[in-house]
Amino acid sequence: MKNPFEKEDHTGLIVGIAVGITAGIGVGWLFLTDKGAQYRRQITRKVKEAVSDAAADLIGKKTIIPKKAAKVATDAVIKD
Repeated sequence: MKNPFEKEDHTGLIVGIAVGITAGIGVGWLFLTDKGAQYRRQITRKVKEAVSDAAADLIGKKTIIPKKAAKVATDAVIKD
């Protein structure tokens, strides 16, 4: 029989709730404020640039196309 006086460990639940609240506040700030919109645009540009660089690097390694030419092509595909 389970001991009714034994404390249960709820640390995971508390941490999960705290992380969820923090993530919700962050996403709300990104989408509901003007400064958040600026950060979203910056993040989007950086992600597109990183994807374009990674794709150009992969194309340069796997084909005979030089990385510079592949970068021009990937930039054309991944537009701002």
